[in-house]
Amino acid sequence: MTKRQSKDIKMLILKELNKKDLTFAQLERKINTGFRTIKTNCTELEKFWAINITKKENHKATGRPYFIVSITKQGRKILNKLLQK
Repeated sequence: MTKRQSKDIKMLILKELNKKDLTFAQLERKINTGFRTIKTNCTELEKFWAINITKKENHKATGRPYFIVSITKQGRKILNKLLQK
């Protein structure tokens, strides 16, 4: 199995977020990659205003802080351009 490139993972993240907002853990499961990979790629996408990462204080089940990731208008534009190729 070949290692996926960062650009491919970013595109998968944008595709999933285009459907609905997700947590890092949900993205990790949907994209089938590690937490660190998801967090790193999301942080990079946030720098380009493609997504927003919002910290929530307490998860219902664990009581621990968690993050909600959502796509922005800029992120949808980027995704549409990538899908047209």
